[in-house]
Amino acid sequence: MICLVSFLCAGCSTPGQSEEPPEESIVVFKALPLPDLFVDIPEIYEKTSSDAYKEFYICEDASIIITEDSRQSGYASVKDYSVQALSEYQQMTSSLNLFNYETIRGVYDVYILEFDYTLGEGDEQLRLTCMTGYLTDGKSMYIITCKSGTDTYQNYRDGFLQVMKSANIAR
Repeated sequence: MICLVSFLCAGCSTPGQSEEPPEESIVVFKALPLPDLFVDIPEIYEKTSSDAYKEFYICEDASIIITEDSRQSGYASVKDYSVQALSEYQQMTSSLNLFNYETIRGVYDVYILEFDYTLGEGDEQLRLTCMTGYLTDGKSMYIITCKSGTDTYQNYRDGFLQVMKSANIAR
């Protein structure tokens, strides 16, 4: 439960007020500590760590977090897994609005959910928007979470989508 709260809040401490979209130059990082998953992370992101995550990427108020769940066996499909994950988000947030879902076809299909949510109450509310991608190799579920403040999300969305499209599992 604590890990999920950290997951919801990571990279959202101080919203940036960038007027222009960030440059989209790409550099490839191996998504450690997941040796089998490769993704392209935009160069503007800085690799960092926290108590909750050994490694993740941040740029102003945006973050990219990559995790693995090897306990996926209880789910019939990637979509079923994502529905359960969204349900867990709903339990931890003040409000949640799913506004897009799609599948990016590739060697490993990536099922993507886009949603915004609110943490906290009253004057202490934090509004975030998230693009989360789910893909599996049949043994593990890989989760790529890209998020930022709702006000700045459109500045990062193209880069987030590029991260999702680049996801590849080593064979």
